[in-house]
Amino acid sequence: MQGLLSDLPLMGIMELVNTTRQTGVLEVRTEVPYSVAFLNGEIVGGGILDWLGLDAIHASPLLPTEGEFEFRMSSVTGTSLGPYDHFTTDWARASDEWDMICDVIGSPSRVYRGTLPLFDVPEGRSVRAATREAERPLFEVAQTLSEAVRAGQAEPTGKFAWHNLRLRAGTTRSTPSPVAAALDGERNLGDVIASGLPEEDVRAHIVAEIRAGLRFPGTGWVLRDLVWEQKYLSNGGDLDLE
Repeated sequence: MQGLLSDLPLMGIMELVNTTRQTGVLEVRTEVPYSVAFLNGEIVGGGILDWLGLDAIHASPLLPTEGEFEFRMSSVTGTSLGPYDHFTTDWARASDEWDMICDVIGSPSRVYRGTLPLFDVPEGRSVRAATREAERPLFEVAQTLSEAVRAGQAEPTGKFAWHNLRLRAGTTRSTPSPVAAALDGERNLGDVIASGLPEEDVRAHIVAEIRAGLRFPGTGWVLRDLVWEQKYLSNGGDLDLE
């Protein structure tokens, strides 16, 4: 089963898989590509590229209107993440709330510093780093941070978790650009930006490269965060919370 998301709404496709108790993997190729694994019609896993698990599924766009889908029947193992109706309701709520959260913080990669526990260190932390430190759900930490930002208890440092990435020269799969020319495997992306290349250009280059097939450990969460940032940050500037 395959087709265009403009012709068949994703929720209708998933409901069909659920009601017919099918087992396999649904691939959704949209702005943020992701997969959902079904076992006898129940959702047992999935995620964005190599970022897998409940956090990743909840961060995936549930109601895309553009792109393609393909459901392939295949062997799947795992345990249901919850009754289908309850799970999709929680997913829809998380999708809406992620948009509101990122409208405030930009993305889970943006580094913040303030009086909020986990973010009260000199160098600050991203939600990604704070989640690993506290072993708490990503959404929960992001929601707490967004409330602190609105209350004036945390502010961005100008850095992002993906600034630490180092990409080798010659990995360009899309159109060559000044960003591609600056990648040498020695400097990380933060260094490339510090050398004078606009952050939005570096962000756009990495998104284009991932969509063209570039893969590295962490590709899934990097793409998810970069796309959020492209939507909610303007030229890398601070958000207007008024």
